[in-house]
Amino acid sequence: MSKGNKGWIWGAAIGTVAGAVTALLFAPKAGKELRKDIANGARQVGEKTQEVAGKVSEQSTVLVGKVKEAAEVLISEIQSRRSDKITDEEEVIAQVSEFADEEEETVTEEETVALGVVTEEETTEAVEATTAAVEAAATSDKEEGQ
Repeated sequence: MSKGNKGWIWGAAIGTVAGAVTALLFAPKAGKELRKDIANGARQVGEKTQEVAGKVSEQSTVLVGKVKEAAEVLISEIQSRRSDKITDEEEVIAQVSEFADEEEETVTEEETVALGVVTEEETTEAVEATTAAVEAAATSDKEEGQ
């Protein structure tokens, strides 16, 4: 309920009470009759107050229902977006993994190609160099042993 409506309701209630009391006090009636009229006025004010309270309660219930519905919709949207985001992230991870696997295969193939290009002449030279190094090491060990 907005501030304007609350103010209007309070003003109407206070005005009703003030008008009823003023009318009773200025009416030329006997004391017994006046007390009866005041009691009737108070009863009417109580009934009006209960009526207004009932309407406010009904409107509050409707408002709470609308707020709950809006909150449920908002929560479901957030959960949906969150699950969409997770799915998108999983797809990106899968794509990166596939790309990394492809890169590893490419690198392995390139290494294989690079290792397979050795010529027979280079192999012979490498064997001779290794043999010479082993013989040199054996000779130095013999000299130290003597």
